[in-house]
Amino acid sequence: MAEQTIHIFAKSGVTITRANGAPPFQADVIGNALNGDAFSWENPSNLSLTFGTPSTAITFDDADGVLTDDPFSGSNVIDQRLTQPVTVNGVTYTPSAETVRWKNPSPVNVENEYEVTLYDAAGTAYRMVGVSITQGYTTTVVGVMFDGPTPPPGTTLYYKQGISSYSGTGQSVVIPPAVTCFLAGTLIETPTGPRAIEHLNIGDAVITPEGSAPVRWIGHSRVDGREALAPIRIATGALGNSRPLYVSPNHRILLRTAKAELYFGSSDILVAAKFLINGTTIRPQPMRYAAYMHLLLDKHQMVFSEGIATESLFTGANAMQALDTAAQAELQAIFPKLALTQQRLRHRSLTRTEAQVLLPLRNGRDTLRWTESRNSHRRAA
Repeated sequence: MAEQTIHIFAKSGVTITRANGAPPFQADVIGNALNGDAFSWENPSNLSLTFGTPSTAITFDDADGVLTDDPFSGSNVIDQRLTQPVTVNGVTYTPSAETVRWKNPSPVNVENEYEVTLYDAAGTAYRMVGVSITQGYTTTVVGVMFDGPTPPPGTTLYYKQGISSYSGTGQSVVIPPAVTCFLAGTLIETPTGPRAIEHLNIGDAVITPEGSAPVRWIGHSRVDGREALAPIRIATGALGNSRPLYVSPNHRILLRTAKAELYFGSSDILVAAKFLINGTTIRPQPMRYAAYMHLLLDKHQMVFSEGIATESLFTGANAMQALDTAAQAELQAIFPKLALTQQRLRHRSLTRTEAQVLLPLRNGRDTLRWTESRNSHRRAA
């Protein structure tokens, strides 16, 4: 199974009022919707829901890339088991190795509990997903996410009586992959030397292991860098990098090692930065705000950041959902005919469990570096 992370709006952080500004009759509309369409129980009032930032990360194992309702077979949990502790709405949920629901300690799993259609002021529809955590046989809706574009922070959406729809059984949502980002200030190798990513322009060439490729789009986002999106700091030399490298947790590094050939059939494999954390030379670096930059090429490719091979923005199937609405609109406007969702990963991407097979790394000698790539091209020439 792969490990997945979703970022939700904790229900304590979603402000709900009736359309006239009065509080709803229910104290916990989002939680009560576990038992039916609690939004419609406020009839005849429409509801206003205002969202901040989806800052709570929930990490779980996943067999199929889809978050479903009731991932059970009889009394067994067969998918979506929690793999990392999470505190949400003041409650801490801790993973359990158990899979049988009636045993102690009970298994803990994540579910798509319900889906409801909301609308913005212009009438655009959003599909909101109620996310629950189940401990044994006790299920609690802890927050919401969206199937498709996530509304920008501060957006107010509306539940319209008689128009909005609700589904509470058998629904599923494709899990949006995380966007891979470099922290602003990261040096990217170009034919004329290293340049800070924020100084690159569309059309500029960057070095890849095969030669060079033009930059097609550069995006940026400013996020809360203290929790789930805290950058991973890779200290100088930890992976052969020439300076400290800061990337988002899911940003993948290209490793080249004979050990990978032995276990996975290829010497070149991709490993997410969060799977390489060792608590010393590779660790999270929380900060009040993280200024992240996204670098898009014609295809998923490796670029050299601080001297080592790391991936460009991957826009494979459903990956566009991980970008905010403004970034999606910008990309579609720039590339109306570019099949952004048809990119393919250039190399196999390892799960957390698979990555542990390769650790510890040998002081960066298992990482593809710019100097190594440059020398190989010289020899080929």
